[in-house]
Amino acid sequence: MTDERHTEVQRRRKPLWPWLLLLIFTLVAIYSWNRANEIFDEFSRNLPPAIVELFRDLMNERRNAQPGLDVHTYIYLRS
Repeated sequence: MTDERHTEVQRRRKPLWPWLLLLIFTLVAIYSWNRANEIFDEFSRNLPPAIVELFRDLMNERRNAQPGLDVHTYIYLRS
């Protein structure tokens, strides 16, 4: 009889805090994603259309690997 009580004491419930922590991180991630999308939408609404088109052209160039804008920067060093 003492062995049964001893094994029951050893079998403890799994801790609840990792699940609560996972829930909190998940909710924070969802909130952050939604807030970031709101900020990006507001940012794109306030930009002039020419700049928005420039960003779209730059992103399409990378996705399609087609020739597009060719920007080179040079650093001139004086000796």
